[in-house]
Amino acid sequence: MQIRNAVRALIIHDDKLLSIKKERANVGIYYALPGGAQELDETLEQALVRECREELGVEITDSHLLCIREYISNNHEYSFIMKKVHAIDFMFLCKIDPIADDLRSVRADIGQIGIEWLPIPHIRESLLQPDKLERPLKFPGRLHEFYYDFFVTGKVGLLQSESYLHTAASRSDNNNRGN
Repeated sequence: MQIRNAVRALIIHDDKLLSIKKERANVGIYYALPGGAQELDETLEQALVRECREELGVEITDSHLLCIREYISNNHEYSFIMKKVHAIDFMFLCKIDPIADDLRSVRADIGQIGIEWLPIPHIRESLLQPDKLERPLKFPGRLHEFYYDFFVTGKVGLLQSESYLHTAASRSDNNNRGN
């Protein structure tokens, strides 16, 4: 397993989050942030622009680093479908222009079946649902935790480096706070 840098774009407009819609066998439909691995001789900003162009068909007009998150695929509940990777995710708040509803990827990510603007109130509702099976929107565990911190508590530290295994037990406690 190698350590790699990756970028993720958090694009919010009119109280909606731009998301990649994915579907995988044994998982079903779930949502992820656009982004991916940094390539050799590419800056983080260049990787962010390229990934958003490929996966969303959009141009980034402004971005700033929100936080850095560590991601270890072996600690992820979807590890059976993902290649082994230890990524340092650079999470950016981004703006795009023009804002469009009919977005199309130029080069879709593996498992990508669409692009959707998810209403943030629906994201919050899903994050606060204690029963995973009843959640209207499904996010991978580490992204669920990040969204909980960002959209529910409003507390996102610069470095999100807790391991998924360490926080899995506390996730159910966090989800029950809203009930």
